[in-house]
Amino acid sequence: MRPQGVSSSVRGIDRDLVDHVWRDVTAYPPARVASEAAEFIARQPHVAVLTRAMTEGQDPAVRQAAFGLAFLLVKIVEESLGHAFPPIAEARIAEACEATRQWLAGDAAADPAGMLERAADPAHPSLVPYVLSVFYGEADGVPRSEYDEGVRACLALLLRTLSTALDLGAVE
Repeated sequence: MRPQGVSSSVRGIDRDLVDHVWRDVTAYPPARVASEAAEFIARQPHVAVLTRAMTEGQDPAVRQAAFGLAFLLVKIVEESLGHAFPPIAEARIAEACEATRQWLAGDAAADPAGMLERAADPAHPSLVPYVLSVFYGEADGVPRSEYDEGVRACLALLLRTLSTALDLGAVE
């Protein structure tokens, strides 16, 4: 998948790229995790605010997972581009939040299971669900029953909002 209008020198975002970045990130030693997390929050403060807001009231482990997934999504985009992604503006985050709110108010189902079925952005139908399936260690995208659907829905909405803010555009 390559954003429309992007030169062919940019690596397309596909499952191989997601898997590659996932393997790299999960192999970081603890000191590097702390360092990269601090750098990420400093470089993307509005993403950090979004992540905190969307996970308010959740268990600390869920909040940590949300930050990790936000970091992973940005790292995937950066690997695709071959350089760091510029700071995402607060206004762009607000626009993405509004787009997610409108999506939820429109056709999105109110229950977590129904929302998860529709969570894929039509512009990139497999990115958000695939990132979640990698994170949860699912086989063939089939959710394992031991995971809370409400938490999965929260994380899916965060990734959907962030992918909108990253303006990945239409993909092939």
